[in-house]
Amino acid sequence: MMFLVSGCGVVAEGDVSGLEADDVLKDEPLGVSEMEVDHGALMNPLPLAEEEKELSLEGYGANGALIDEEVSVADMLMYAVQDEYLARNEYQSIMDIYGESNPYANIKRSEETHLSYLREVYDAYGLVFPDDVSAEHLIVPESLLEAAQTGVQAEILNIAMYEKFLQNELPENVKDVFTALMLGSESHLLAFEKQVERYQ
Repeated sequence: MMFLVSGCGVVAEGDVSGLEADDVLKDEPLGVSEMEVDHGALMNPLPLAEEEKELSLEGYGANGALIDEEVSVADMLMYAVQDEYLARNEYQSIMDIYGESNPYANIKRSEETHLSYLREVYDAYGLVFPDDVSAEHLIVPESLLEAAQTGVQAEILNIAMYEKFLQNELPENVKDVFTALMLGSESHLLAFEKQVERYQ
């Protein structure tokens, strides 16, 4: 995930005075309602070929996926889980500093839904779901503008990752989940772009 540095002033820890009324927590399921996945189909896939179970990662999350020239299904699933963990924890770290607010709260919940869909795919293939090691990859933005810019960049990379994955021949259950997660990220991107416009 790349992080942009803004020329704006730093917002003091815990300062949410710049937030407008529609930033406070409310029930807007960003990135959740647009995802429709057949959970029954997820749990009954054809077995993966042995070569599709092999891991050969070139990096972490979307950045790793986008430079990896040969990805197995296991590679794609691992990169996806890593990137969803990273996004969830990045948005939580932003709220730890600037307070619980949207779009971060809703999108964090959406990332948890993304992870649950990926967990179902792992379970369907009898694969061990990866541990969360994203903390070592987090960089906390220094202002609300930089936080929004970080969200924009993270979602652009996430969408590009899923677009790349979907160019491959995939099992139907994996294809369905990647498509749903990409659509969710497109929704997140729009929300963060609105935040950038607000704080510029």
